[in-house]
Amino acid sequence: MTFRIKRAAAILFTAIALFAGGHLPAPRAEAKADPDAGKVVVYRDEWGVPHIFAPTADGGLYAMGYSQAEDRLEELLKNYLRALGEVASVNGQSEFLGDLQARMWQHHDVARRNFERIRPDVRRHLQVYVRGIQDYMTAHKSEVPSWWGDRKVDVYMAVAHSRQFMWGWPVGQALGELQRAGITPSLNVDMRSSNEMAIAPTRTTAKAPILIIDPHLSWWGAQRFWEFRMQAGELHGSGFTLPGSPYVGLGHNDNVAWAMTTGGPDTADIYILTLNPENPIQYKYDGGWRSLVPRKLSISVKGEEKARELTIYDSHYGPVVARKGNQAYAAKLAYAEEVQFGEAFYLFNIARNVAEFRRGLDLNQTMPQNVMAADSGGNIYYQRAGRVPIRPDGYDFSKPVDGSTSKSEWLGIHPAADLISIENPAQGYMQNCNIPPDVMMIDSPMTPEKQKPYLFNEASGRTHQRAARAVQLLEADRAVTAEKAIAIALDEYCYQSDRWADALKKADAQAGQGYKEDSDYQAGLRDILSWDGFSRADSRGALKFYYWRRAAKTALGASYPPTVANLADYMAALAKPKPRPQDLTEADMKALVSALAEAMKTMSSNHGSLDAVYGDVFRVGRGDNSWPAGGGSLGEEGMATPRAIGFEAPRPDHTRWGQSGQTSTQVVILSKPIQSWTQPPIGQSDRPDSPHFRDQAEKLFSKHKVKPTWYRKDELLKHVLTRVELKFVP
Repeated sequence: MTFRIKRAAAILFTAIALFAGGHLPAPRAEAKADPDAGKVVVYRDEWGVPHIFAPTADGGLYAMGYSQAEDRLEELLKNYLRALGEVASVNGQSEFLGDLQARMWQHHDVARRNFERIRPDVRRHLQVYVRGIQDYMTAHKSEVPSWWGDRKVDVYMAVAHSRQFMWGWPVGQALGELQRAGITPSLNVDMRSSNEMAIAPTRTTAKAPILIIDPHLSWWGAQRFWEFRMQAGELHGSGFTLPGSPYVGLGHNDNVAWAMTTGGPDTADIYILTLNPENPIQYKYDGGWRSLVPRKLSISVKGEEKARELTIYDSHYGPVVARKGNQAYAAKLAYAEEVQFGEAFYLFNIARNVAEFRRGLDLNQTMPQNVMAADSGGNIYYQRAGRVPIRPDGYDFSKPVDGSTSKSEWLGIHPAADLISIENPAQGYMQNCNIPPDVMMIDSPMTPEKQKPYLFNEASGRTHQRAARAVQLLEADRAVTAEKAIAIALDEYCYQSDRWADALKKADAQAGQGYKEDSDYQAGLRDILSWDGFSRADSRGALKFYYWRRAAKTALGASYPPTVANLADYMAALAKPKPRPQDLTEADMKALVSALAEAMKTMSSNHGSLDAVYGDVFRVGRGDNSWPAGGGSLGEEGMATPRAIGFEAPRPDHTRWGQSGQTSTQVVILSKPIQSWTQPPIGQSDRPDSPHFRDQAEKLFSKHKVKPTWYRKDELLKHVLTRVELKFVP
């Protein structure tokens, strides 16, 4: 450019500026350079939760594997041994059945032979994720347990682990069919439960959906969830997963949140094999004989010198899981050769709305679950998800079916479009706390007569105390705030406990004359009748109610179950109350008052006085330290609250410590930007010397509080304890 051209350009620029108002635009402030740009960085917040930042998804997943190993290396490696069927060599006899099943279903072998079915980007993600684990182990050799030996973490272990984790659901369905036939096999099935609730924008003050994510699992061992955040390439998310698995399992990304609870369509069947009397490894099929294929297993158990040698037999349906007389029972699971469980979660993680989230469900890879999702566009969605076989008509697949004919063979797999689902229900809310679709809300349209029985797959109209309370709370509130949503997630109210208090009042009036001078009885009566029904940690009435209900079970004996059924009416929350409860018999009333007297004696003996409160007994803790806890899953005592906690048996000091239940509670508001809070029960780290070994038990769970996720980086940087850069080479 010549001087004249430069000068002309300057004159033109000045003229334009004057025309616009006579002032040149102020120079722009230079944007502050991001010190993390192009780097793989792990921040840890005040609770030790890792926040991963990376320019690519590969770098983020590498850091995820590295960070999981840093927090939970021993349990992560045990999870991989569980998938391999080798953890009994470390933990002993308690893990033998789990190892047998892992070998029976060949999780690692199936992962290896079907790995190429997984989409290429997910295969790559799995590879860098396990490389992060292995690199941590290489850099911290002293932390690698001696029992791991010279094994190397391979990518198939991660796939096998996902299979092994989700296997309990379909195997549990197969076990149910066997039990209905009077057969009790040696299968090890984990029992799991959860809460989930979705609230539409029309019922929230933020005018955005709210999702409550609340899985109930063990606080220890294989199911102990791990918390993290990530912003790496296309992967932006916050939530929880299991050590040994990549991606957010339950949680949210920038625009979508998702939850799951146990329950779902029938995804497994048992086939009856008629064995050949002349050759018992043959079974009848279409007028001829097929051979069972023997498979030898060798399983090492800690403390035993020699490995246990076993032989299992495979049919074309699947492995034989039980025998009786000349019949064998083979289990057929719709997931037998499936390996794309993680791929479904990848699609969940990158979804921008509910419609895209459903693409993950379309893979038919999730275990039988009640799945809920919500998005920042205002949508809430539910699907009773699972990989469901298309069954031929003419057979009752709720029980073992005849395996001697091809007429009973499956006809394929139902597409996800066939499954029970609903989007944006008119009620403006949904809950599924392990109940069937027809009781998820008042006047639910998802009723069984509209579906194939195996898609509904549950008794109609079955609900329970926890789910009824959820409906009661959601139906009543049309202006849910963040604070109210958190209160719903952590609710400690014992729904319809007032009915028992009323029964006690009547029983005392008619049969309590002999206890007028019993001061302990009168104190118990007074506190129970004035109790507000909340099992808060500081409640005296809640603890007395607990002791009384336990004593009442003994005093009523065989009358206890019908008395419970008489007083409890959980369908009332769904506006379908049963007729007025029957009056208690004179014997029942005497039992209730005598139970109160006995309960107060026991309570006084256990605690030295009747001043003890609920949290003196019910605790949350780790190691030698514990703190009071409210709520619980005390179903037999009529104290099953939405804040679900499974307590261990009483200790010698009469305390009961939490061991399962709310393991990764999350409350998510699908606003822009998204907001979320979490409450794990214990702590982020498994290192006893870490300040995050049990800090959340003391400062959050016991205090009935949640913590913000600090999902946005500008929020996080105010709460950072450490920052670490990792060297990642693509």
